[in-house]
Formats: sequence, structure tokens, C-alpha cells
Amino acid sequence: MLKKYLTLILLACTALVSMPGLAQLSDSEAMNMAGLQRSLTQRMAKNYLMIGADVRVDAAQRQLKETIERFDASQKALAGYAPTAEIKAALAKVDATWAVHRQQIEAKPEQAKAAQMLATSEELLQQAQNVSDLMGKHLGAMGASVHRTGWARVQTQRIAMLYMAKSWRVPAPDLDAKLDKAVSDFETILKELEARGTPNEEIANAQRRARAHWGFTLKGIDLHAAQDFVPTAITVSTDSLFRQLNELTRLYAGLQAKEA
Repeated sequence: MLKKYLTLILLACTALVSMPGLAQLSDSEAMNMAGLQRSLTQRMAKNYLMIGADVRVDAAQRQLKETIERFDASQKALAGYAPTAEIKAALAKVDATWAVHRQQIEAKPEQAKAAQMLATSEELLQQAQNVSDLMGKHLGAMGASVHRTGWARVQTQRIAMLYMAKSWRVPAPDLDAKLDKAVSDFETILKELEARGTPNEEIANAQRRARAHWGFTLKGIDLHAAQDFVPTAITVSTDSLFRQLNELTRLYAGLQAKEA
């Protein structure tokens, strides 16, 4: 069964992540995969909100289906890799919450039910974060580097999700504060990466592209303060930023794997 799920991973969303083959996951592949699960929790919630708010519905439906398949397959791949009992237990908690959340996001979006969906999504994110933290602790320096870069990747989808919730006027608590923190977290990590210096030209170019695109994304985000929402522009922009941060995380993971 594990081979079947790993095959699904290879076929689905190939532009998102360079996925491992049918063999046991390497440490760097597992760390990147665990980190990506955090992003996917936000991506699925964002797609639910886009469908409900009638924003790029066809694209959102397609992306939601692909992301559900990706998340589910990756959970099974990580369970096959899990190197410690603590990580196995953390993954089991994710599985339990995922069973509930999947029913929510596969149902027809309703504004009245969106706040509860977001609450479950937050719980799933925290549990996926715990798995990523445990993986980083187990793998040491390699895990810490990829983990930090991957957190910026999470913010690209979290920003889009929170923005969509505000745009659709979902009655969920603390949306403004959460959006402000997500924006701040992304900017902080980008500055950290820039201050650290780049180990090669490929990573340098990837960081420059991310910085340039982030500036464009911020302009759209700033409009929400005046209740002038541009959800189509934000979802397109953050998807592009997600792909850029995904590539940057992959490059750092590959670099750390070579140094290990």
C-alpha cells in the first residue's frame, strides 16, 4: 500500500515539490514533506473559501482536489518513514483531525460553517507544525534550516486564506491580528535569509524573485485596511509566491542533504 500512495505523490501536483521515488524517504525528503503538510492545511482552507466566495471557482476546485490527494498521500508516506515513536504518535493525531477536516472541506462551502472549518484548519496546522518540529529536532541542523525556510512557504497560503476569510466576511475571531502576524512572519524570514547570505547563485536568484514578488503581493494586502478587497489578485499572487518559496525550500533541502 505504501508504494501505491508514493506513486500518487509522484503523479499529483508535480510542479509543487520534487517528490521522492518509491524507495524509503530520505531525511531531507521527509523534512521537506512534513513542512509542506503545514502549507497544505492552509491551501485547502483557502480553496474552500474561494469556492464559497465565487473567486476563481474552477481553479479552486481543481486545486482543492489535488491538495487533498497530496496531503493524504503524504501522511501515509510520512507514517512509513517516521523514525521515532513520538513522531508516529504526532502523525496519528494529525490523522484523527484530518478525518474530520476532510469532511468539512469536501462539503459545499457555506459562510455559516466557514468559521468552524477555519477552527479545525487551525488545529490541523498546529498538529502538522508539531510533526515538523519533532522532525527538525530529530534531524538537527539540517531540519532546522529547511524548517525555517518552509515556514515562509506556509505563510504564502496562510495569508491568502486569512485574506479570503476577511473578503468573504467570515465571522471568525482575530482575522486581522492573524493576517498581520502572517505578513510579519514572512517578511522576517525573508530578511533573515537575505542577511544570512546565499550559498550559491541558484538560491540567490530564487530569493531575489521571492523578494520582488512579495513587494507586489504586499500592495494588494495593504488595500484590505480600507475594505477594498482584491481576492483574485491576492490568490494569484500568493500562489506564485508559494511556488517560489517551494522551490527555495527544495533548494535548501537539497543543499543540506549534500552537506550531511
